[in-house]
Amino acid sequence: MKRADECEYEDRRQKSRTQKLREKLAMLEDRIKELEGTEQSISGDASSSNTGSPDALDPGANNTLGDVDRNQISLDYTLPTTSAGTRSSSSSSSSSLLSMSGNPFASTMGMVWGDTDNINGVDEHAFDISPFTGMGMFLDMPHWDPSTPLPFENKKILLELFIAHRHQCWFFSDTTRLDTLSSGKSLVGVSEPHPALMNALYLLACHFSRSPYFSELEPTFLTRALREITVALDNQDRLVDVVQASSLLAIYLYANSRILEGYCHSFSAARLAVGLGLHQIQYADLGQPTNSSPSSDRSSPTGVMNLNTTSSPSSIASSPPKDQSELRERISTFWQVFMVDRCWSVANGLPVALPDGEHHQGRIKTPWPDAALDDGATGAGVFDPLGNSVYMPSLKAKAAALYERTFRLSSSAHPNWAEFTATSNALQRFLSSLPLFLGFEPWRNQAPFLDVELLTIHTIANVCTIHMNKNNLEMENLQAANYVLTLIRQLGQSDYEWLDPLISACWTTVAKLYLQILSLSNSPAAAGLPTFSVDQELDVIVNAMKVLSTFFPSAGEHARKIEQERTLILSSI
Repeated sequence: MKRADECEYEDRRQKSRTQKLREKLAMLEDRIKELEGTEQSISGDASSSNTGSPDALDPGANNTLGDVDRNQISLDYTLPTTSAGTRSSSSSSSSSLLSMSGNPFASTMGMVWGDTDNINGVDEHAFDISPFTGMGMFLDMPHWDPSTPLPFENKKILLELFIAHRHQCWFFSDTTRLDTLSSGKSLVGVSEPHPALMNALYLLACHFSRSPYFSELEPTFLTRALREITVALDNQDRLVDVVQASSLLAIYLYANSRILEGYCHSFSAARLAVGLGLHQIQYADLGQPTNSSPSSDRSSPTGVMNLNTTSSPSSIASSPPKDQSELRERISTFWQVFMVDRCWSVANGLPVALPDGEHHQGRIKTPWPDAALDDGATGAGVFDPLGNSVYMPSLKAKAAALYERTFRLSSSAHPNWAEFTATSNALQRFLSSLPLFLGFEPWRNQAPFLDVELLTIHTIANVCTIHMNKNNLEMENLQAANYVLTLIRQLGQSDYEWLDPLISACWTTVAKLYLQILSLSNSPAAAGLPTFSVDQELDVIVNAMKVLSTFFPSAGEHARKIEQERTLILSSI
């Protein structure tokens, strides 16, 4: 592209994480053998305390190498633990904040400039190995030839990995089909997932595995998923699975900073979902026309939801759902598409693909995820989140709707005042309806050690507050930014792997607010906010992004841009 001056590269070949661990183990084993031989040749009264290796042991340790169990040393390097040590530092720095963690408006300006030691000292490469792969569970696997079928053991591991991380992909569909496949049982009465969807699942599982063994297979599964999507569209085969596959590919590409490719797949998923009528799933009685009133189901014991296939004359022909399970699958699929389209389009400054007009063919009528099965609420009130359910997918879909709407209003030169007021009121109701975020949960026995889904929702909601007060430094904005910083400070190293990749874009919005304050540090508008304090808060955000970039490269891009802008501002002060 004739932009060589923007390229960054290194001439030397990087060692993989597995190679580094093997080298450490080999070094320790050789050193132990050397010491064991020394002990045999030296008299029993010779002290072994002078032969310790400074590279192999903690410099602050008092015990001698001869007293250290060989298996324990190997275990220390094979299973790098982060849950206890890192959590203690994170918890200590945020213990004073836990009492206010559920309320973004409970903070005071005196707490904006808190301690940043717990994040500033974090090495973003200190925990490259996932807890899932820390035992080297993939090292002994035979090389897989992609021209042959994927072995069952590989399928099982990949499906389990994806299910564990599916919340980061906004995949809230029923996993019965996947659980059945991973158990080796045959699917009975349930359609098998399309190969396009399966390869998209495998692709993301390889990404989440943090294993060189599976990371090398990502290009293979990406190519297969793309090919299978084309085949499915040609044959009009299991198109709902194709919508899901395209959404998953979009998330993978967005998270890896392949923005235009991600937007292409997100746009395709959204338009296909509309063509299939997934945006207008309505309540109807069995045996009645599918365009019955949404409220007609509430008094009917036989009422079920069904697709309104007559909503658009250009809709793609599709068979009606066979049962409630398949219907819920379609509802979950639509909201997955909705969240990917709304959130990632905003994060990258791109127009949304799903319609949002008053025309009946584009109006969203699909019920909220699962919560609608209980109370009959429909998507018509997308920006009026008054439901009683605290079902996480429903809360996340509503947060995504507000995220896009508040950003669009803040970007308009002359926003509609009535729409602005309605959105502001809806945001306040949404914030007041959110469950409290409790922070570190000691009863969890494995990472993540806090509710990462609720943390993401709280983060998005407070970023919406910043959107609504764009280009000013009102107290409400600073309180929202302060609350997001308290959430970041409660993260331990082992939690980052489980965060939604979108959260880095949310942190960018907060960072830009601090950059705005920094640029006005000499003006009366920023009175009481010293430059060094703002700089500390930016350090917290940037370092959090760098840690997250270990798992999602897009976060590294966000950190780089924030640092560049901060350097320019500081050089002009």
